[in-house]
Amino acid sequence: MPALPRAASEDRCWRDNALIADQQQAGLLIADVSGHGVPAAPIASMVKLAAAAQRAHATDPSAFLSHINAILCGNTQNQFVTAAYVHLDSAAQELRYSAAGHPPMLLLRRGQITEVEENGLMLAAFNFATYSNAIHSLEQGDRLLLYTDGIVEAANAAGDFFGPNALREVFRKTQGTTPSEAADLIVSTVQEWSNTQEDDLTVLVCDYVG
Repeated sequence: MPALPRAASEDRCWRDNALIADQQQAGLLIADVSGHGVPAAPIASMVKLAAAAQRAHATDPSAFLSHINAILCGNTQNQFVTAAYVHLDSAAQELRYSAAGHPPMLLLRRGQITEVEENGLMLAAFNFATYSNAIHSLEQGDRLLLYTDGIVEAANAAGDFFGPNALREVFRKTQGTTPSEAADLIVSTVQEWSNTQEDDLTVLVCDYVG
């Protein structure tokens, strides 16, 4: 069965450990609201409520995001939301993934990392936005990483971004650790790179144990 994810750090991001979870399936969502502080907080709450209302579509990520987008459009005071959602099905041994303007999910399998990307437009921006699913097989021992752009866009004193390559390298080093340890290692490595964070650092790590 899919293991539940570990989330580390949260500011204006909202993440739900599992929209659906049983012995056969799990649905994992990560979302990031534009802006900072108090103005973004009610939008994050709105995203959470919209997601909870779409459990009937939880097995179809593209439909799930489309319905959330329909709820949010015109109701977010010109603030937008990026999101990624993955549905894991252990009976079919596959995952379905869709995203809305969000960084790609990473899949770690036997030491090799694959980017899983199937992006549509940001949520709450366009009422005509459409989304599609990427479908991948699942294998015992697979590790998934969902994260917000604050991870790759964290900058050091010289203004250099942490970047996707560094993220892939530290993610590869998490093999053999627990999801909690993996999340802590990723966040602490980014914090060492950037002493000051202007954006949230949020990750979800999920292991598929077959």
